[in-house]
Amino acid sequence: MVTKETIDSALTAHSLWKKRLQEAIDKGTSEFKVSVVDKDDGCQFGQWLYSLTEEEKKSGDFIKVRDLHAEFHKTAARILELAVSGNKEEAVKKMEFGGGYGKITGKLVIALNEWKSKL
Repeated sequence: MVTKETIDSALTAHSLWKKRLQEAIDKGTSEFKVSVVDKDDGCQFGQWLYSLTEEEKKSGDFIKVRDLHAEFHKTAARILELAVSGNKEEAVKKMEFGGGYGKITGKLVIALNEWKSKL
């Protein structure tokens, strides 16, 4: 079931990724594996998202959030990969204002808030 609380939890959980990625860039290492971060069904929100009923999955909000959430994970995984492989400069570019991370995060936050406003 889609609730405002579930969406708020997703917003909170995904906001932590900025800090995690920045730490990975700064240290050149991470406790997170790129192959795990890359999967949009590995996080708590992704597991919940894919557990919704078939009827709930037909909504435009679900489809939009699912696609943006998957793109978010691909972007985060790419930045993490750059950070841990020593390509700090490129990782920093993707994290900067207007970079890939900010763009996808902004779109996902907007989509989640739009969905929440309809509940």
